[in-house]
Amino acid sequence: ALLDDVLALGAEAGLLLAVERTLRLSDEGAAWLRLAGPERWARLVAGFRAALPSALRTHEGGWTPMLSWADEHPWDPAWPDRADALIRQARLLGLLADGPDGATSASGAETPWARAPRLGADPDPHPLSAFVPAEVDRIFLQNDLTAIAPGPLLPALDLRLRTMAARESASQASSYRFTADTLSAALSSGETEEGVLAFLEGISLTGVPQPLRYLLAQSASRHGQVRVGTDPETGRTQVRSADEHLLQAIGVDQALRPLGLVPETTVRGDAVLATRVNRDTVFWALTDEHYPAALVDADGAVERPVRTTAASAPAAPDDTEVYAALIARLRAAREEDADAAWLERELEHAAKQRAVLAVEVAMPDGTARELVLEVTGFGGGRLRGRDRASDVERTLPIRSILSTRAIEDPAS
Repeated sequence: ALLDDVLALGAEAGLLLAVERTLRLSDEGAAWLRLAGPERWARLVAGFRAALPSALRTHEGGWTPMLSWADEHPWDPAWPDRADALIRQARLLGLLADGPDGATSASGAETPWARAPRLGADPDPHPLSAFVPAEVDRIFLQNDLTAIAPGPLLPALDLRLRTMAARESASQASSYRFTADTLSAALSSGETEEGVLAFLEGISLTGVPQPLRYLLAQSASRHGQVRVGTDPETGRTQVRSADEHLLQAIGVDQALRPLGLVPETTVRGDAVLATRVNRDTVFWALTDEHYPAALVDADGAVERPVRTTAASAPAAPDDTEVYAALIARLRAAREEDADAAWLERELEHAAKQRAVLAVEVAMPDGTARELVLEVTGFGGGRLRGRDRASDVERTLPIRSILSTRAIEDPAS
């Protein structure tokens, strides 16, 4: 239920950018993820304030009292929903305390840390910091392959830890679990066995238990069994592995079916699957399905992959380019003789209604003759009908019909 408001706050702060029909993380958003909690809050509040409609802003750069927001645009039927959404976002940011009449009302009291941004000053997170748990930079690693953070972990540490362990619970004391799949995903995203060990040893209060060391070494030995690169001759993406059975499993994996992987000739003892999908997409799809994949360049050297952000995404084409391709396809599919197509539709309708038409027909000698027909059938490139003048059944090739016009049926 909160998703729309959360996404709106992220977009207002510049953390999310719309690229065509997809929301992507911006460079500012990637940096924001590594900020401490109070700094994250200040950035969101600044974005929320900057995105407020001008009617709610003051000359000092702040905002008007929230109690008056619902009445700013009395003639706009969409404004009540917009004002309610802004109030909900203010509550999510902690700028407004809960009131006695529900979460969608502005009747709650303003919080102390809302005063500075309301008056136009920079958001000050220090008053808020006293009411939130302090962030920690150490964890406990346990023999059951779990990690316990005795408080909210610093965001930069939490982000890196979650690349190699699945977070099982998020609370004041969060827990994480290491598995073969999570460690394999960390190695695929560019981590190394030595780097993971150094990171864990640096933040652990209990060292690195032997079971975790063994699991990491085992995952590192399997890493790179599947290599994703580009064939320099064809430009197609290739998935290669010396383990033929592993590659066969990839080829029949239903989750990877949209990639269109097809077997190719063995290369230097490696089984090969090929696809027209770009290399990075194939790599991340394999990684998300927990295959021990590695990204390689043209020389076979392992690369460090990078998730696409809004800045690295290709620029969206302008409307002219988008619709030019559509118009070209429509023109290519257009029938050569539009008049003939329209005539066929008109005759088909007349046959269904058994209408009476005056039909102009081209004669073999180059002249034209008009016949009044009660249409009885249409199909096979021919029109059938009863000639009202001679009371005989006539069958006319459609290619000989020059025009038609509806006439009033005297019998009706």
